[in-house]
Amino acid sequence: MASRSILKTIISVSKTLAPGPAPAFTAVHVSRAILYVGDQGPIGRIELSRKLGVGEGAVRTIIRHLTKAKLVDIAKGGCVLTQRGTVLYKSLRAKLSEVRLVNSKQLALDKASAAVLVRGSGKLVNRGIEQRDAAIRVGATGVCTLVYKNGKLVMPEGERENWILQPQNSLFAELLKAFSPDSDDVITIASAPSHELAEHSAMAAALTLLR
Repeated sequence: MASRSILKTIISVSKTLAPGPAPAFTAVHVSRAILYVGDQGPIGRIELSRKLGVGEGAVRTIIRHLTKAKLVDIAKGGCVLTQRGTVLYKSLRAKLSEVRLVNSKQLALDKASAAVLVRGSGKLVNRGIEQRDAAIRVGATGVCTLVYKNGKLVMPEGERENWILQPQNSLFAELLKAFSPDSDDVITIASAPSHELAEHSAMAAALTLLR
């Protein structure tokens, strides 16, 4: 499944099923729900609520949307992916790593930080502005987008000289160990007051690179 189709499907699922109030969740929640069910399913509603950081009412609605889209079934042990859901899950996982908590104090961001690797998306990064805006919208207080090039982690700065995370920096070593990036991979790092919000924000930034 092409990246554009992945994102289109996720956005479609996150929209309301019928006229009425907008759902209290976004495409980021839908993406993370699919990934959690694919990684750990069957998974129950309470556990999914905890992992997504939303109430059980919102999780029930998310599950209802996913079942309506034929992406998830309800089994005895909880939610499981359908065949269609498995195709979407594998496409997402082919592009996105698991979210990992990282120590980004060197970047002077907030107290909790999380990162996601997006494979082969370096050419889509334009100074990291779109990733920053997406993460800030969901509650991040700091965002950093790095592209892996020639053994370096580079933050594109447009007309200015690119900022490079130096190899002697402990975060450089941590990111390489966590993700083992290839050339043109992107790592989005988001910081927030809590681990849960940092993870959610990092995924929001990463989804902007599914084109």
